[in-house]
Amino acid sequence: MRVFVLFFLCAALYNCTSDSKLDIDVEPLKSELVIKRFDRELLDADIYSLKTLNKKWIADYGILYESFLSQMINVGSAQDPMIDFRLEKFLTDSIIQLINERIKVVFHDFEPYKLELESAFAHYNHYFPNEKVPVIVPFYSSFNAKTFPINDTLGIGLDMFLGRNEEVISLLPPEFFPMYLKNDMDPENMSLEALKSWLYSNHSKPGEFENSNVYGVREDFLSSLVYHGKMMWALQAMFPEKSEKELFSYSQEEWEWCDRNESYIFQNLIEFKLLYSKNLQEIKSYVNPGSFTPGLPQESPGELGKWIGYRMVSRYFEEKEMSIQELLSQDNDSRKILSYYRP
Repeated sequence: MRVFVLFFLCAALYNCTSDSKLDIDVEPLKSELVIKRFDRELLDADIYSLKTLNKKWIADYGILYESFLSQMINVGSAQDPMIDFRLEKFLTDSIIQLINERIKVVFHDFEPYKLELESAFAHYNHYFPNEKVPVIVPFYSSFNAKTFPINDTLGIGLDMFLGRNEEVISLLPPEFFPMYLKNDMDPENMSLEALKSWLYSNHSKPGEFENSNVYGVREDFLSSLVYHGKMMWALQAMFPEKSEKELFSYSQEEWEWCDRNESYIFQNLIEFKLLYSKNLQEIKSYVNPGSFTPGLPQESPGELGKWIGYRMVSRYFEEKEMSIQELLSQDNDSRKILSYYRP
């Protein structure tokens, strides 16, 4: 019995200390994180001032605002002389007003999210001291975008984080918003998704990162797993207090399934000769969101390729003397990283 207890005590201590290289004290940001609540500016706008506000929003939010108009709510260009009338029609729509009320309720106090983002960007600034910290722009995306990283701005679509149990979310059509997507729409996932998109957009090759539903692939299966594993390990460095389960937005059951079956998953990749496959569909099925990972049991979570890549990279990083910046800047190292992996 004493041996049994000792085994689990040691296992618990290992789990608590396995990420110790990332558990560091960092200096707070030199200046307060700038947050511009475009959601409030827009949804609470005076409809008699929309022509003037349109000019202001063009100047303040640029490409984000243009994309919001033309791609998210489909009312055309900000330069259209009729844009104020189209915005008025949009803002006075009863459904938009209902969504606005729910955004107000859920995010009435943005301070906790600001503090979490400030902590994460303090870590980001520690690892990437020569990069700018973006201006954070919470906005309404009409359920089109979790985030919108562009230049020195990081837009966050608040409607995409209202919470899985919100009536508004339950009414979203399942053919476009299956349950696995709705399950990721909780407010506590917002800061993680924001930093994840900032990392991907700033540390990927041009054109590799499109959005949080379509992730890039590299020349083969293994290099794709390592690429995503590096991004997720870097994300862990921004949130050292987060558990692996939280990092991947897995349920307790999903994380336990992964942890219990890690060796089986890796053997499956070898047995079906996936490790060096160049088949894009095979690669995408392992790295893009889904209700489960194709080719594996229904109990498996989606995006399992990212998790396996994360486990590979974590073992490599823990054994090497290197920084996060060095890790992300290295290329053509997927086989070397694989050589450190012992599931």
